[in-house]
This record gives sequence, C-alpha cells and structure tokens, in this order.
Amino acid sequence: MAENINRTESTALPGIPAEAGVTPGVGEGRWGVVVVAHGSQRGASPEECSCNWQAAGESPPSWCLQCPNTPTGLKEATDRLRNTLGADRVTVELSCLEFIEPRPDQSIHNLASQGLSNIVVMPYLLGQGKHVTLEMDEVLDEVRAELPNVTVHLADPLGPDPRMAHIVVDRIRYLETSLGTSPAADRPTGVLLVKAGTKNQYDNCVWLHELGRMVEKNLGLGYAVDVAQSHYGDPTFEWAASQLVEERNVSAVIVVPYVFFPGLILKRNIIGEMGRMAEKYPHIPLTVTPPLGVTDEVVAVAAHRVQEVWDRV
Repeated sequence: MAENINRTESTALPGIPAEAGVTPGVGEGRWGVVVVAHGSQRGASPEECSCNWQAAGESPPSWCLQCPNTPTGLKEATDRLRNTLGADRVTVELSCLEFIEPRPDQSIHNLASQGLSNIVVMPYLLGQGKHVTLEMDEVLDEVRAELPNVTVHLADPLGPDPRMAHIVVDRIRYLETSLGTSPAADRPTGVLLVKAGTKNQYDNCVWLHELGRMVEKNLGLGYAVDVAQSHYGDPTFEWAASQLVEERNVSAVIVVPYVFFPGLILKRNIIGEMGRMAEKYPHIPLTVTPPLGVTDEVVAVAAHRVQEVWDRV
C-alpha cells in the first residue's frame, strides 16, 4: 500500500519563499484566521475516489493513496496551517459554506467573542468562482455590519499558483511510476486537468487555463495538457478530450481530478465522463490520478495568502 497522502512532503520551488516564520503586521497583536472550505460529508469510501476507476474487486489499485474524506482532510489542513502560521500568533478556525458547521459568519463571530479584532478570511478553494466572489462578499458585508469593531480581511483563494501546478505534476509522476508507464516516443501523453463545475457567469476559467499552461511547461516534452470542468460550464470534459485526441493526437490520456477529496463530483461527474470518453475513444488508454488531498505545498500556498493580507496591512 502506498504511503498515506496526508504525509506528502513539500518541495521548495525556485522563486517561492519558504513559509516558515510568517508573521502578522507589527503591532497588530494576535490575529484570527477563518479557513473557508466548500464542505461535504461524502467521500468516506473508495467507491467515491479515483480508485473506483481501476479497482480490482475489493482491492484498491497499486497507486491508491488512502485519501481522507472531506471532514478529516479539512481538519488536518487547518491544523497544518495553524502550525505554519504559528499557534502563538494566530487563532485558526475551520468553516464551510455547505454541509459542515460552523459557517463562515459563525466562525468570525466565534473569533470576535475571543477578543480578536483583526480577522483574515482565507478561502481554501481552488478557483475563483461563485463561492469566492458573490457568496463571500454577501457574508462579509453582513458580518462587518454586525461587528463594527472587528476588521475582516478577505484573502485570495489558492488560485493558479506554481506550487499547485507542482502538486499536479507530482500526481502524474507518481501514477506513472506506480504503473511503470512513460510517454510514447512518437506521440505525446495527454493530461486532462478537471476541476469541479462552475457556471461560466461566475468563473470564466482563465485561471484554470493558466494553471494548465504551468503544468504543461513543468512536464516538458512528451505531454499535451488541456483543462475542463466536471459539469455546468465550459470548457467541457468532452470538448477538452476531443482537443487532446483529435487535435493533438495523444497516445493516452491521464485524467487529473483537480479536487481535494473523494466525493460525488469525482465519482459521478469526473469518473462518469471518463466512462463516456472510453466509449468514444476505445483506442486511447485512460488512467486517473488520486485527488490532491492534503499536502504541505497546498498549506504553504494558503499560508502565503494570509501573509499577503498581513503585508498589505
């Protein structure tokens, strides 16, 4: 069995400063940090993970990383972020937009009741869709009106950060090593990076295309990368698959679920689309990586987003 995904260690990238020793602004005192995730109670079984694509009977595939479910994974991410920022400097609380309490407004009130007057809301979200824009603006407007003596700052989401691209490349390399595969000599290996669906009125996916370009650059020769949404909006899975197979003439496709944890989106939408792709292109071998899980690199990006707020203040 492979090493648990929660024990993945980070690798420093050129031009990206280490996150150790991050500190709030001088004279600002102790800060509160609210980690805002989407939230889900699902994903507690392998049937809702990438393993479901190639499981042999009751045995998971060789590349299984024993991904945590959402509640467990988010708790570990929050604990790691607290340690990275410094437990003596910050009070960190996890909140979710759906399914898991407390909600973001409840967490902000909880921190304010502890005497914290400066609070950073950190969207622990991969993209820049409705949750980061419309929903967070509504929540923060209400909270600021209710707590006039508390200053609430909104950090940026994780976004198309080079470290996020590095994690995607790690997932691809790990899968290839586990399966003993490598790019064909005459045709590239396709990589299809698939995020959870968001309507295009809330997310034009510019950041996702940028991330895809980072991944292709990091992989180097022998790979062709395209991006898609699992449902709702463009670019669709079907369109991106056709670009790789029909336009870029790939020899195989590795699907990378750009989601944190197992769950319904991975099982129903991403794996479901893979099934339809397999029927349309039976001559193209398909594999799928584990989801992102919890890694030190993801936590480092989250810590960097908080630090950016402190630097502005």
